[in-house]
Amino acid sequence: METYNKITLIISLIFVLGLVACNSSPPPASTSEVLEETTSLEEIELVIWSAEHGMYLKEQFEIEHPNVTVIIENQGWDQVLHQNLLNAIQAGTAPDIVIGESYFQQLAEAGYLLPVDEAIADIKDDIIPGTYKGAEYNGALYGVPAFTGVFVFERNCKVITSAGLDCDTPPHSWSKLLEHAQTITEKGDGDYYGYSLQGPVGPLTGGLLRIAVFLAQTDASLCRNDCTEPYFNNPKALPVMTFLRQLNQYTPPGLTANPEEGQVYVALFHGQSAYQIAGSWHPDWAKREDCEDCRYSAVPIPQDGHPASIIVGNVIYAALKETKHPDVALEFIKLVVREDMQEQVYPKLGRLPATRSALTKLRLDIDPATQTFIDELLNNPDLRILPQWRKNPQKIWRIYNEMLEQVLSTNRPGFRV
Repeated sequence: METYNKITLIISLIFVLGLVACNSSPPPASTSEVLEETTSLEEIELVIWSAEHGMYLKEQFEIEHPNVTVIIENQGWDQVLHQNLLNAIQAGTAPDIVIGESYFQQLAEAGYLLPVDEAIADIKDDIIPGTYKGAEYNGALYGVPAFTGVFVFERNCKVITSAGLDCDTPPHSWSKLLEHAQTITEKGDGDYYGYSLQGPVGPLTGGLLRIAVFLAQTDASLCRNDCTEPYFNNPKALPVMTFLRQLNQYTPPGLTANPEEGQVYVALFHGQSAYQIAGSWHPDWAKREDCEDCRYSAVPIPQDGHPASIIVGNVIYAALKETKHPDVALEFIKLVVREDMQEQVYPKLGRLPATRSALTKLRLDIDPATQTFIDELLNNPDLRILPQWRKNPQKIWRIYNEMLEQVLSTNRPGFRV
């Protein structure tokens, strides 16, 4: 009996010890073990062809990824950056990520970019659709906007009231704008005019970007065949060209032919004209130029037309397909449009965020001028981009500008390219 009790006690002890072993958690790792695990992560360099405006993204990403060093390199902008990138791709020295605005469809078609749809699936709906159109190709998305801009209508109230018009009620139609422009020009008698129109000189797409707003309002597309071919002689553009000719009559002499874009638009700030199309950077520009009462509203629309605008100043980030660290690169892409990062865009850069949530939050405490641009991004149902030509974009835009020069410098009916 005593032997039986001893055996039972031993079995019980073994059972209890077994339960303790099964239900107990492993001891916490020591500080040295944690450091060893952290330092064992692969050290990564993520090269981004960007500019100083990307520093806030770099700083945050390195905080969240202590094993990653983000290297920002400035390789120019627009066509210079594009050509440098193509050279680097051919040489096998391309960056992990690149910024840009107007050539991502071409890069995606050539197979140089990583699709980002899966990486941003949970936050894509928050991004303003027009801001990523430039990175869409064949139903897939290859980049995301860090910040953006759009066009609205700008007016100098001092000029307008001097002509006896009410600045509180800006023109909402093309016909009313022409009526105002004529009245202001006649009242000005050479001292001020009705409208500032940028012509087809200077920057290849400077004037075209504003004209494209009017074209979009009439659905006069600049391209066809899935926007791969120019369609500059689109018959729907005839009313737009006629409208531009009329506006040009009320523009300060010589302004349309001025190749210096900055000089064209400061004419309004200095009281030489009343109306013009303005980008998101104009309110600050107007203040710097001491415009006492510059105001903003939606661009007037034509009869039978509809509201539309053009996305501008829209900086997109995209990851290169040949990156050695695709997962890390895509994590950075997602960071660009993450809510907390988008909320930093305006305070740090003075530019407009590209997500609905950040724009809505910013609107609560911003000035009325900037609110107008935010409202355009939030509410305009038709936000477009300029076409991205696959070949010879500079040559194609020069051809378009030559056509515009004929429109504005002659009275011939119709137009030709």
